[in-house]
Parts: sequence; structure tokens; C-alpha cells
Amino acid sequence: MENIAPVRALNRRSTQLLQMAFIVVAIGVLLAVVGALLITILLIPKIHPLFWLYDLSSKGLLAGGIFVVLVAIVIAIRALTRRKENDLAMLTGDVLNQSNYFDGRYSYIRNINRSGLGYIDAVLLGPPGALVFRILNNSGNFANEGANWLKQNKQGEWLPFATNPTKEAVDDIQHLRDYLTKHRLESVPVFGVIVFTAGPSAVTISEKDAIVPITHLHSILQNLSGQFLAKKDRIPQETVTATRRLLLE
Repeated sequence: MENIAPVRALNRRSTQLLQMAFIVVAIGVLLAVVGALLITILLIPKIHPLFWLYDLSSKGLLAGGIFVVLVAIVIAIRALTRRKENDLAMLTGDVLNQSNYFDGRYSYIRNINRSGLGYIDAVLLGPPGALVFRILNNSGNFANEGANWLKQNKQGEWLPFATNPTKEAVDDIQHLRDYLTKHRLESVPVFGVIVFTAGPSAVTISEKDAIVPITHLHSILQNLSGQFLAKKDRIPQETVTATRRLLLE
């Protein structure tokens, strides 16, 4: 099984964001300079009946330019801090590889982050289809019923979990389906799984009518046998290859 991250694609998008930031900051500086010049060098006297409009426009240019520069800084920070690796996803891929269950027909693509799709922890591609991973390293006692999650606190009280892994997984599944359909790969069936990387001694999960299968990392194969791995030849290898190429672009 191939365990890979689209690092080249992520680097390319970071470079594109930096280029965009430089362009945006240039526009912002130009607007701010023009606004400052209009405020400093009055082109019409203050007694002119339209001076209020002139004053408002010049100050608006200055404020707008400063705002645009701030936006450019945010874009640049985003470009420089884009995560190029997901340690939990890499760990999950290593465990899948060590199982020796998946052969060369499978590709495990981690840390997917692209326009039109959003961020996904990892996707396992193969003849059974595409499996979307939502991976967590939380520990404790959890209860899941349908799409609802609770976590037990130190006092033994059950409170809503800070995040909703089921909703996040369902969103990721739908986003991938829409993305594949847009690129004429609607024949690829998309499944999902919620994976806790901490062992059974650190995580206990009581579940009822789970919408997305939930599993500990080291028992993942057993828990996938009833859904993703229930049928191992849903799509031809050519479709698997095309999907892999799309997600790595």
C-alpha cells in the first residue's frame, strides 16, 4: 500500500498564496499612499461645497488600503503556516501498512487540503472505493448515539463533546463525493470511518446507531470488514488510478 501526502501540491498552493499576498499588499499600499497624498495635498479648497465628499473619499482610500494590507498579511501567514503533514494520519497509515492486508492496488493519501474539497485527514483508495478518515487522539470515555457525542468528565458527568466527529466525517464524505462528481468520478463509492489512535485502555466508546463507523486504530481492519471491505471489487483499477491522480494534483 502506498502511504503518501500531496506535498508538492501543498507547496505549490502555498507559493500561489504568497504570490497572491504580494499582489494584494501592493494594491493596499497603493490605495493607502493615494489616500494619504489626497489628505496631505488638498486638490480642492475646504470651502468647496463638495469638499466633504473629497475628504470622505481620501480617508476611505487610506483606511481601505490599510485594510487590504492587513488582509494580505493574513494570506501570507496562511501560506507560511499551511500544515504539510498530519502526524496522526501518518501513524494510521503506518499501522495499515504493517497489517500487510492492503497490496499495491491501494493508496493511502493523508493531509489532503485543496480548493473545492477542503481539508481531509486521509483517504484510502482501492478497488472497494474511497474511505475517508476522521482521526482523533483524544482519550477518555465517550458515548455516541447517531450524530450526537458525549464525553464523561472527571466528576462522572456526561457533557457534549467539544467537537462532533460524526458531523465532521459526514461533511468530509459529502465534500469528497461532490468533488469526485465534479470531475466525472461519481462512480467511486465513498465511505467514512472515525478512528481513535489511543488504545482501548485509554479510550472507551459506547455507541448506538452510529452514522459513521467508529474504531480504535489497532482494530480498524475488523471494523471495516462490514462496510468498506465488505466488497473488494466495486471499481476498476483504472478508476482508482484516476482518483489517486486527482487527489494528488
